[in-house]
Amino acid sequence: MTTVSTSADGPSAATAPSGITSKLQKILLAEVVVFLGNSAAAVALIVATYGMATADHFTGTTLVSGYLASGIPAALFAAAAVLTACAAVRTWKMLDAAGRGDVAALTRLSSPGWAVIAMIASWVIPGRMLQQVNGAIRELGSESR
Repeated sequence: MTTVSTSADGPSAATAPSGITSKLQKILLAEVVVFLGNSAAAVALIVATYGMATADHFTGTTLVSGYLASGIPAALFAAAAVLTACAAVRTWKMLDAAGRGDVAALTRLSSPGWAVIAMIASWVIPGRMLQQVNGAIRELGSESR
């Protein structure tokens, strides 16, 4: 039988991972939605670029106004989708560690760098939420010592 002590100034070690777990679930859901949006935008722009190229018979007369105008954003959306997928995998691992109550793994996986990557690639909100979770994990890690 384990005993969990509750301090007057903070949450107990048992309730803190559950709060972190719910936040991580929301972040993961947002990252999945953003991944789908980024992927759909990249595919739509790739199809538009290919459509312009076939209408032009691949001569390149609409290179600047067509191919590059659609191709560069398509590449950016595709890169954002890949980075969002990487951040989602990291969030999934953090969610798994929080579900097991493994504070050491949660502290090891928590990184402000991933929050910045998520902020850039996932359109700010998931990254900002990850920054808040990272702060809570740091506090949890210092309480468990």
